[in-house]
Order: sequence, then structure tokens, then C-alpha cells
Amino acid sequence: MRVRNGLNRDLVKFANGALTLSTDLQKSLLDEAAEAIRCYRALIALSGTPANDQQTDIAYQLDNYGDGLDFRYEEETKAMMLEAADALRILRLMMGIKQEILEENDE
Repeated sequence: MRVRNGLNRDLVKFANGALTLSTDLQKSLLDEAAEAIRCYRALIALSGTPANDQQTDIAYQLDNYGDGLDFRYEEETKAMMLEAADALRILRLMMGIKQEILEENDE
């Protein structure tokens, strides 16, 4: 899987109110973040696949959160997107992947 450039930027922009997204687009963004996190973790794992503890696994939480998105508060969704962006940033650092620039004039 190839992780789309700008995923972190989009998560942070939405969380900071710069993007207005429909529920479907929010869910799509959360699903994309969950899949990217799983991909990075699999690449980092030395052998086998990483354990998925449902209570602490951010990818699992993102999947479940997105399923009930219509019933969530906007502030909760923003916090979840920032948490996803943070997890992606840390995983990218662990892999040595150059970070995206989160500036608005980067488009």
C-alpha cells in the first residue's frame, strides 16, 4: 500500500478547522489513516504482524470511531484526527520517512 502524501496535513487541517468535510469524507479520512498506520506498523515489525490490542490500537479505534461518526461530537472527531496524525508522524519518524510540511501554502 502506498500512503498518500498530505494525509497528515489533511488530518491536522480538519482538526484545526481549516477543512470542512462531510461525514462521508471524514470517515474516509479516518479509514485512510487507520490503513496507513497498519501499513507502517507492518513495515516496522521485525517479524510477524503487530499485535492488535483493541483497547490501545489506534487503527482499530479509528475504524470503530468512523463507523459511528454520525453520532459523534465534532470536537471528539477533531481530537481523533489529531491522534491519528500524531501516530502517523511517530511511525514515519521511526521509519525515517521525510515528514510533510503542514503549511497551508504547501498545496
